[in-house]
Amino acid sequence: MATPEDVRRARLEADYEEMKSIQGNVISWQAYGTPPHEYIVSFNIRSYINTSLTRDEHRIRIILSPSHPFEKPVVMMHEMVPIFHPHVWPDGKVCIGGWDYREGLGSFVVKLARLFQYDPDLVDPYSIANYNAADWYYANPTLFPSDRQILPVPGREPSSSQTFQVKKVIDSPSGTANPNQPPQPPPPPRRTFLIRK
Repeated sequence: MATPEDVRRARLEADYEEMKSIQGNVISWQAYGTPPHEYIVSFNIRSYINTSLTRDEHRIRIILSPSHPFEKPVVMMHEMVPIFHPHVWPDGKVCIGGWDYREGLGSFVVKLARLFQYDPDLVDPYSIANYNAADWYYANPTLFPSDRQILPVPGREPSSSQTFQVKKVIDSPSGTANPNQPPQPPPPPRRTFLIRK
């Protein structure tokens, strides 16, 4: 029967493999330990450090506890001014909300990258760490997301090693009106890309 240490070691090794699949131009990292249990992760993402100033590179430190994966990781800004975000305390610790032990570390890091982009799907009004940042965020919805870079998909080879040629671009109308909401300007047409390797 597997011991808790066996479970942790297997998970740390699997997390390391998944982390390799997200390394690239947007997300890079250094791992510490054998198997790795601490990471310094860099995001090349535009994010706000106050209400009027952005920065394009951010570093966080992720510490996986001796109870990993059953205990949530500790995540904090690393040697930088923290981003000004509803889920980042002024001291730089990142509020990650709920933790699902089934989520791999690569997927978790991509979710953190989305948080740094101020992805509206990840801002939880019931889990606020910085109320000043939350007030500013909700008063300025047109600023977000702050960065629209496409993030890597965990488990796939890094996209920088793949090349694609766009064969054809097809524009089509998108969305349908919702009778329960006030009229909105029409959305941009959806674009479908036929890609050939």
